[in-house]
Amino acid sequence: MNRRLAEISDFLDESRAGVYAAIDGIGAERLERVPASGGWTAAQVLQHLALAESKTSQYLAARLGKAIAAGLGHEQDESSVLATAEGFVPAGPLTAPEVVTPAAAVAAGDAIAALRASHDEVRGLLRSADGWALAGVPTRHALFGPMNMYQSLVLLGYHDRRHTPQIARAAAVH
Repeated sequence: MNRRLAEISDFLDESRAGVYAAIDGIGAERLERVPASGGWTAAQVLQHLALAESKTSQYLAARLGKAIAAGLGHEQDESSVLATAEGFVPAGPLTAPEVVTPAAAVAAGDAIAALRASHDEVRGLLRSADGWALAGVPTRHALFGPMNMYQSLVLLGYHDRRHTPQIARAAAVH
């Protein structure tokens, strides 16, 4: 895997490891319990992450395919791309688009399985994207507007990191 994608892969794995650490040893009952302050259960947040990752992966795979068909070049740059998405990290609460809004009731086991499957989907995308100049693949985010494929991939890791404290709060003992 080229240096840029290896860096993104590591970042995504580290970000997801934080999510798994937040739920480690917590039973399904707590993950499925509505927090006292309201909002999503931890299981719902997990499902949201899985939905967002899967939808993004599918979107990026389609964008990559179009770019390759249009003559996308091979990657020559090995500089870091992690900082390219830092400006896209929101500070306050957001309302999730309907397509990535979790169901009203989510079983923790199902949410965790979906999260693992969506991460596998992204890892497959990274393998298929290896060698291509992904800065030349234009993408669009519903909130942040135009970006490139590297930024979209990095944003997935920031998305996990944004929701990890929310998962921990939702699963906390009241």
